Order: sequence, then structure tokens, then C-alpha cells
Amino acid sequence: MRRLLMAVAVLFVMGAAGAALAQSKCDAGIDKAAAKKVGCICKGISKGSTLGDAITTCTPKFSAKCAKAKTKNDCAVQTGSCGNKETEADNCAASLCLASPSGAFLD
Repeated sequence: MRRLLMAVAVLFVMGAAGAALAQSKCDAGIDKAAAKKVGCICKGISKGSTLGDAITTCTPKFSAKCAKAKTKNDCAVQTGSCGNKETEADNCAASLCLASPSGAFLD
């Protein structure tokens, strides 16, 4: 009986925490667009594009998706501009995808 009560209590707490931490559609859309932009840039770099070319190629899709997400008007975390988030995504892609700092992945 005690184990059953503990299990029910744990499930209740987990369910309440999950509801409290749920993202808004705006936040989720912006995060998803930024993740896709980083992936797009890394894919371009892996195919031999320069960072600048990869960013230029991936920017229009990010801009459209971010603007669409902002129309949901329920952002709780992503309250900055799409331009600021785009700069963060570009910097993230540059640090992750340009080259291994130690040269470990070089032939």
C-alpha cells in the first residue's frame, strides 16, 4: 500500500512539473527553427560551402519560420527578436561545425 501511494505521488509530481514546464507554441517554433538553421548550416559546411554561403542559404527559411512562430503571441522564453536568435544560431553553427579545434577530425 505504501509503495502504491509513493508511486501515485511521484506520478502526480511528474505530471504537474510537465504541465508547468510545457513550452508555448511560439517558443517551440522559434527553438525548432533555430535548430533547423544550425543543422542546415552544418550540412552546407559538410558539403564544402563556406560559412557565409551556408548562412545565406539557410536564412530565408529561418526568417519565415521565426516570423510565423512569433504570430502565436504566447512566447514566454523567446521574447527577443528573430534577428537576435538568428545570430545565436549562426554563432552556434560556426563553433560546432567549422572545424575541430584540436584537429582530431582532420585527415
